[in-house]
Amino acid sequence: MAIPYDTTNAGTSVRNALRHSSIKNGSVWKHIEDIRVKHSGAWRDTKEVWVKHSGSWRLVHEGEHFLFNVTLNSNNQSDWSLSSYISGQGYSGNKIKGLVTVGGGITRRQMNLGNFSSDSIIYLRIEGGNRIQSRGGDGGNVGNNGNNGQRALYTRTKFILDNGGIIAGGGGGGSGGNNSNYTYNVQQAYGCQKGSTCYRETPVTEFVPGGGGGGGAGYPNSNGGTGGDTGYNGGAGNYNSGGSAGPAAQNGTSNVGGVGGNLGQNGGDSPGGGTPGSSGTAIDGWSSYRVGQSGNGDGDIRGPKIN
Repeated sequence: MAIPYDTTNAGTSVRNALRHSSIKNGSVWKHIEDIRVKHSGAWRDTKEVWVKHSGSWRLVHEGEHFLFNVTLNSNNQSDWSLSSYISGQGYSGNKIKGLVTVGGGITRRQMNLGNFSSDSIIYLRIEGGNRIQSRGGDGGNVGNNGNNGQRALYTRTKFILDNGGIIAGGGGGGSGGNNSNYTYNVQQAYGCQKGSTCYRETPVTEFVPGGGGGGGAGYPNSNGGTGGDTGYNGGAGNYNSGGSAGPAAQNGTSNVGGVGGNLGQNGGDSPGGGTPGSSGTAIDGWSSYRVGQSGNGDGDIRGPKIN
């Protein structure tokens, strides 16, 4: 199978990173994917090629990978699945090797690189000005908790990272504030004697609205939480920033909502209200599956990196 990424669209570093073998043809080294041997008069594909060097056998070639090259170049709010993509390209269960590029000045909401065999490997490139960025959590309604942000990248397949853009978990939603009541006395006049006016104090209780929590930053926008009354809602989270906290009316013991978390950050807490939402995970599959970096390296990652 021909290697579907080359110096024009990916650069030779990708081929090297994905461990494609090379042979010297004349004075020029050329990458190859398939190595065949002639056995009993028939040419056969090799699964692995080993050479003995200084008394030790070394693996120099792995064959039989399903190769692919895909570029994602449009904004999309869905969770992109590598498994679904290559199934539509003729994949039938072999180990895989390939290039995934996020380019064209876009934002992908989420990405799932799947759970392929341990000898599979993916080169993930995020070009400058592009993002893998999940939705932030909605702000908490007054008296309620903020919602958690979503995760951006999930993988149980080994990958090499070349991140010139941003990978970010959604910000957590701010917690909702609390409502309260405020009681005070007013003087009321009444006729107590003929020709005289008397006064008495009467307690009056008023409702004091608290603020909703701000929505967390992410893509697409999150919602601010509902406050105790009109004008007290939290702000929506947007592409770059968490939403503002909903205000609280004066007097009483009402509290403002918590601000929405920025990309990869927890939501803000409101004293006396609910609990803020946690940030979404930037990469789930970090320590066990990220096997190297190339090009721009790890780059700008906002939010937790786990597993």
